[in-house]
Amino acid sequence: YNAHDQYAHAPAPYSFEYGVHDPHTHDVKSQHEVSDGHGNVKGSYSLLEADGSTRVVEYTADDHNGFNAEVKKIEGPGYKASYSAPAYKAAYPAYPATAYAAPVYKPY
Repeated sequence: YNAHDQYAHAPAPYSFEYGVHDPHTHDVKSQHEVSDGHGNVKGSYSLLEADGSTRVVEYTADDHNGFNAEVKKIEGPGYKASYSAPAYKAAYPAYPATAYAAPVYKPY
């Protein structure tokens, strides 16, 4: 038995895609990818940014050129949060600050 022989098979071709559009969380994204089973992969993914624009990444990967991506930004309407958070206010320490004085010489 040789463990290496078990994994000596070439990768199989595949294709997958998914998409999310959640109006409650404003999560909007998708991905699509295909492989020919010979180490060549091509795909893209996109996501909705907080400013309302959409970021699109188209990529290829292979054994010769490695991973290559092209990123695009598609402008969209300005993002408006459905809530507003209160401004940050630093808390003061709950303990009194220690007062320090210069040392005093006391002869014996």
